[in-house]
This record gives sequence, C-alpha cells and structure tokens, in this order.
Amino acid sequence: MTHSRSNPFFRGYQNFLLTRELMITPDVAGEVYEPCYRSLISHQESLQDWQLIGKECVYNDTHAAAINGPSSPETEALTNQGFIHTVVYSLHGENNGTSQQICDLGSAEVAQVLINQLSFETGFYSRVFEVTSAHLPDEEWDELQHLVEHADTTQLMFECFALPDSDAVGFKLIGTPWTDKHLNAILGFDLSTLQARQAEEGFPEEFIRVLTLAGQADVRVRSSTPTAAD
Repeated sequence: MTHSRSNPFFRGYQNFLLTRELMITPDVAGEVYEPCYRSLISHQESLQDWQLIGKECVYNDTHAAAINGPSSPETEALTNQGFIHTVVYSLHGENNGTSQQICDLGSAEVAQVLINQLSFETGFYSRVFEVTSAHLPDEEWDELQHLVEHADTTQLMFECFALPDSDAVGFKLIGTPWTDKHLNAILGFDLSTLQARQAEEGFPEEFIRVLTLAGQADVRVRSSTPTAAD
C-alpha cells in the first residue's frame, strides 16, 4: 500500500535539520557585494565560532575555510577570498512533506531550544482524532459508518465510535506511532501486517491509508475543524 508524503494529521514541523554556515563578504577591491553563505570544509568543522568570526577566508560556490585554520587538500579548490562576518545556524524543518527554512540563529544552543519548543513531542501512547466525510470518498464514508457499528476492532489497534451530533467518526488509536520498529516491538509484526488485518475485517483501502497517516503523526487530539489552537 503506497502513501502520499502529505499527512493532514501532522502538527507543525517535523524532521528538523540544523546547518552551520559562514556569512562571508567577498574581498574584491573597489567592489561591494552582498554577503554569501558557505559551509566549512570538513577539516575545520571542529573550530569554534570565536575562532572563525572576523577572520579572512577562502571559498568557492559551496564551501569555505578560514585562512588561519588547519589546511587540507579541500582548500585547494577554494579560490575566492573573503571575510567571515559571523557564523549562522540555519534551522530547517519538514512541513507536510516539504522542506522549509524556518530561521537563522546565532548559536547551536539557541537553535536547540527552539527545536525543543517546536517539536511538540507527545510520547508513545494512544491518540485520538476524528475522520469526517472530508477525508474519504462518499462510498467509503458510507461503508465506514456501517463498519463502525459492526466490525470487531479488538485486534486492529484502534477503537471507533460514532459521533451522533456531527458528521464524523471518532477513533482511538492504540500503540502509536504506527511504524515498523514500534509495532514490531509491541506486537511482533510490522505495519503492512496490521494493514492487512484491517483490510481483512472489511475496512476500505482509502480509510486504512488515512488511519495510517494519523497513526504515524505526532498528534494527541486532532479535530477536523480548524481552531485557534491549530
């Protein structure tokens, strides 16, 4: 069963990436250029920020090296000269399948604090969300409402119930997140086996896809109607 990377149940950013770059001004007599950003060569990655800021450097289209730092064969490919103004920590995150730059920060410590604040880590436990007619085709939505009343879900890692005052069905997912590693640890089989058992009980493929997305998202309670908290 294939899945789109787009997951409507994810809350905020996922898969954070922090990169360390030098902000460099090219050293060209009589010319003024916008600063550029380059990664350090691997031989100088251990240098502290204070050992780099304010130093002369050489660089190319992708990497740079402080002239006063350790040299290596990598340095030979760096033919442009410049000046290191500062060290920038650029934070990137994945938003619903798309990588985005969030911001630039002045230190790794500040960046880690922000990552912790944005991670919305909720732990591994049961999660609750709603599936509505907006999530499924009409024919599968009708079939789902029937299955909620008659299907035996005790071995399918979820409980379901009708919400009579709204056009929705509530679900409590058990043993999340639904990843191969986590399911193997608690059940002894992988996600594809769980999906096959759900299909054997009569749940349609599109519903299983939506259920899996919710089971893999870091969400505690998710409503189908956006609120100020979302």
